[in-house]
Amino acid sequence: MGLDKILQSNLADGETVLVRLKGAFKEALVCTDRRVMIVKSGFMTGQMFGADVFQIPYPNVSGAQVKYRIFSGYFELSAGGMQNIAKSYWSTDKNTDPAKAPNCVSLNSKSQAALFRSACAFITERAGQSHAQASATSASGQDIASAIERLWKLKNDGAIDQAEFDLAKKRLLGAESAPAD
Repeated sequence: MGLDKILQSNLADGETVLVRLKGAFKEALVCTDRRVMIVKSGFMTGQMFGADVFQIPYPNVSGAQVKYRIFSGYFELSAGGMQNIAKSYWSTDKNTDPAKAPNCVSLNSKSQAALFRSACAFITERAGQSHAQASATSASGQDIASAIERLWKLKNDGAIDQAEFDLAKKRLLGAESAPAD
């Protein structure tokens, strides 16, 4: 089964491919608008029959790097809870061979390494945006909760009545738009 068919069968409806790079063997790095995938098939990647698709949504990505020496190297994608072990393009051990690691892509040229370095920048930027959005969402939720708590205190102190409290709370929660003055 070709990498294109494997990729197409793993894309969700409406998912858009933004970056697609081929590795040294039958392996590819694919970045969509939602996640990062590493697709592998073929004997050299340890997939005698079928294929392997490793995927991580951007918010779960903790790093992406290229390790390239004189003639060869690899791209590695990291996420929380993953133990990254040093790898070697020339290794025959399944634990240190990047072609057999689900989160790595083997590289065999300087130009390929340069393309994958650009992909690293893209991935870390997308992951950073996802983390920033998650932080903003969390912070805005905390801000709303603090504001409601302050309103409750004002109501208990007699500064506002129940109707004013209810109206202000609805505005904070977005349930009712503010009336025009």
